[in-house]
Amino acid sequence: MIKRNDSERYILSLDNGGTYIKAALYTEKGRQLAVSKCRNHLVMPQPNYAEYDQDELWNANCNSIKDLICTAGIDPSEIAVIGISGQGGGFYAIDDKGESVRNAIASSDRRALSIINEWKSLGIGDALYNKIFRFLLSGHLSAILAWLKQNEPENYSRIYRLFSMKDYLIYRLTGECVAGYDCLSVSGLMDLNTLHFDADIADKLGISEAANKFGRLVWSTDICGYVSEEAAKRCGCLAGTPVAAGLHDVNASALAMGATTEEHPFIITGTHAINGYVTDQPVLNRIIKNNELFAYKGKFLIEEGYPASSATLDWVLSILFDRNDDPQSRYVEVDAMVESVPDETELPFFFPFLRGHRDDPTARGAWSNLGPEDTKATMLKAVYEGVVFSHMIQIEYLFDGRERPSVFRIAGGATSSAAWIHMFADALGATVEIIPTKEMGTKGVAIASSVACGIYDSIETAIQVMEDGVTRIEPDFEKHALYQKRYARFKELVQRT
Repeated sequence: MIKRNDSERYILSLDNGGTYIKAALYTEKGRQLAVSKCRNHLVMPQPNYAEYDQDELWNANCNSIKDLICTAGIDPSEIAVIGISGQGGGFYAIDDKGESVRNAIASSDRRALSIINEWKSLGIGDALYNKIFRFLLSGHLSAILAWLKQNEPENYSRIYRLFSMKDYLIYRLTGECVAGYDCLSVSGLMDLNTLHFDADIADKLGISEAANKFGRLVWSTDICGYVSEEAAKRCGCLAGTPVAAGLHDVNASALAMGATTEEHPFIITGTHAINGYVTDQPVLNRIIKNNELFAYKGKFLIEEGYPASSATLDWVLSILFDRNDDPQSRYVEVDAMVESVPDETELPFFFPFLRGHRDDPTARGAWSNLGPEDTKATMLKAVYEGVVFSHMIQIEYLFDGRERPSVFRIAGGATSSAAWIHMFADALGATVEIIPTKEMGTKGVAIASSVACGIYDSIETAIQVMEDGVTRIEPDFEKHALYQKRYARFKELVQRT
């Protein structure tokens, strides 16, 4: 049972990641009181396919809310607001009866690669760049819709409303159809000059029917609905509880890190390797892959990312140890193995591209340069290093033609590993600032939701009150010199494959 004062109100946050669904309860001051966590079950019916059962996704969120309220021992009437984050890309849809059209298609899905290649050959992506501010990718809603139109025309014709992941969950929670600006700016269907879905964009992509399939547009600081009677019974919360518009999970983590300006570039280690910074203007140099709308009006997230980060360790541990438990619970053991390998050891290389890399979505993961002297320890150290190097490749693109930062803020799975974080600092040759918040996504949702429900009058005020301090890790420049040689070789091998 949580000890509280009579006037305290709580913020309930949900973060739907590619690997886990997390629910957390926060005070108005940003203190985390309780957390509930479960696996987000990804369905992979064939290679390059990645899906979620929409009903199962909803049920998992309901159970997380119910478990959280039970664990915290609070009365549901004490919850001031509920907020949700989720992946920006992918496909989530209902028909005119409110039923799922088909399984959701995750942002990591690659079935639409042929569509992307066709658009590229026709110059369609180049023609649209100055409207959508990004390169078209197979995990974008636009490409998935084009694939469905070609390959599942019956399902395509049934689409009544389109959502991002978190907007679908808001629909289930409230019955309201909304479209979050930040998530849908990733869709490849929004003109980021006008901040509206553009019929001309949809027409050029051959999916003109899609332009009018979205709900009303909302920012993360808006209240977009209230918990319905049906959802309240399912989740164990109170009907009528305000529901905030939520965020793209990347933006949520950036808020939790206080990374709302160019002065605080960030690294997020999770299912995706995400690197970025927030600025007042988009960067339209056609080198950076992604510009998207940030959590609130007037800001852009400048981002490089693909699915090759710390969640790769899940797969590695299942292969090397035949274990499928949460890798965070094993970081002490894994770190000890990694740190037992001397720095001067000639390691194998690990390429964490289980679902492709930045310039080749068909790339596959591998260990390279293995020898009979290698052990689980050297293979694990190569995994840590390969993930760090995959982030570094993106950082080079991100700061092309710009001054390289000397400080990065970092969040995600790798922050649970002291060895991994020190490797990031040493390899980058930069100071790394760790935010002590365990659940960055839910914390960022709480910050935005606190503004939506009127606890604070701005994001800046909410961050000032709710943010945690930072722990700074300084680089070892002798190790940096060693990593620079390894990194140059890593890039050479990636470019060859």
